[in-house]
Amino acid sequence: MKQSYKLLCQCSQIAIVALLLFCSISTAPAQTTLPAEDIAEKALAATVSLEMKDKNGKTLGIGSGFFVKTDLIATNYHVIEGAAKGTAKLVGKSTTYNVEGVTATDKINDLALLKVNAYGTKPLSLGDSDKVRIGETVYVAGNPKGLEGTFSDGIISSRRDKLTKERLQMTAPISPGSSGGPVLNHKGEVIGVSFAGHTALDAQNLNFAIPSNPLKKLLEQSKSVKPLWQEKHSISAETYFQWGNAKLGLRDYVGAIADYTIAIQLKPDFAKAYYTRGLARKDDHFAAISDFDTAIRLKPDFTEAYYIRGFTKHYLEQHFAAISDYDIVIRLKPDYPEAYVDRGYAKFALGQHFAAISDYDIAIRLKPDYAKAYIKRGLVKITLKQHFAAILDFDTAIQLKPNSTDAYYNRGNAKVGLEQYFAAIADYDIVIRLQPNYADAYYNRGVAKGKLGQPSAAISDYDTAIRLKPDFAKAYYAQGLSKALLGRTLEAKQDLRIALRLAIKAGDASLKTSVEDTLRILNE
Repeated sequence: MKQSYKLLCQCSQIAIVALLLFCSISTAPAQTTLPAEDIAEKALAATVSLEMKDKNGKTLGIGSGFFVKTDLIATNYHVIEGAAKGTAKLVGKSTTYNVEGVTATDKINDLALLKVNAYGTKPLSLGDSDKVRIGETVYVAGNPKGLEGTFSDGIISSRRDKLTKERLQMTAPISPGSSGGPVLNHKGEVIGVSFAGHTALDAQNLNFAIPSNPLKKLLEQSKSVKPLWQEKHSISAETYFQWGNAKLGLRDYVGAIADYTIAIQLKPDFAKAYYTRGLARKDDHFAAISDFDTAIRLKPDFTEAYYIRGFTKHYLEQHFAAISDYDIVIRLKPDYPEAYVDRGYAKFALGQHFAAISDYDIAIRLKPDYAKAYIKRGLVKITLKQHFAAILDFDTAIQLKPNSTDAYYNRGNAKVGLEQYFAAIADYDIVIRLQPNYADAYYNRGVAKGKLGQPSAAISDYDTAIRLKPDFAKAYYAQGLSKALLGRTLEAKQDLRIALRLAIKAGDASLKTSVEDTLRILNE
């Protein structure tokens, strides 16, 4: 009996131990997940901005990199190609490291390892990029010139074959000049290297990463330091193209155009270089259209080029030509809502109001949360005096995008059309709070106050509008009218004369006539 009792106790003890062991195993996390704040701190502490120069000190490439060893930085090959010297700077630090040379390169995967004389740095560990899954959360760190210390998150959206090598496509945005920075997983391990994305049809960047496993292999091949290239080293058209993209992202349009031009000289059939050079020609629209024409000739199904060419033609008020380009975009990509919205806007400019609404309807059907489409459709409805319907569109836009100044501003305009002046003023108040330098919002609020018999309050708004926009002829005219109502005739005449001069200069015949009639009445 005693033996049975003893055996029972032993079995109970074993069961308890097994249960505890089971519980400890089942409740332990399978893998460590770090808070995003910790990943950001870890990533930015190892990320550097790189500026590479030729032998004369001219900047060739800019980008980011990160420490993989205490004195070794990983980056993109195109960032350093052709450079004779360079520097690396850590986030928030004044110290810069001179690049001593390269220890290994992988042109196919656009990777390079740079040697610097550094100590006390905190290198990042490399994860296994083969285990990365679509939908996985990733974090991107960058340290581009002028935008020090950027950090963003997103997900892996696809694994793509690019230039015969795998690339990870992700939704995490890459800041201009952040090419070469680390892409990290939830454990803070590097699973990719940022690669300069290309512009998609909707003018958004498609962001890519080079998987980390090729970088692991490159580390194994790292040898003694070799000097950076000398002046005779040839630089590829693709590298000039990437340099141009980085400069375009940093709004260095002159530098971007110069790089794209060299890329085109080296590779005359480089359609994307013509396209991006056109994007960089911000103030030369006809030259931009010429570049888009060439890109389309070289690549007839280049939807991005048709789309931006149409947008440029619309800006030049070549609305029929713009619509023709948007038609091609829609034929090539029928489910593209942005093309319908911009085609609708061109039709609106031609007075084709119902055709414009039809395009906005399609855009909204394709993309129900497209706030811009609701705003544009509301604008057409205001023109058609459908103020209640317009307000409904602006209400929807505000629900989708609560800080949309355009939605509040135009809803205010629709309420003025319905003589709901107090409600309109409330909308203009929100616009001004969100965007204090919005001159037209002050002007329209002044008009609403004038309608409510508040000329002094209206004048205050007109004053602000004129201060923000000194050539605002309508504001001078409205201010002159308000001062006349208050018996301040001399001041009113002075404002009206300024309004007349500005109206003549702007070629506004209707306003010119109104001002002249008002001055005639005041002079009687």
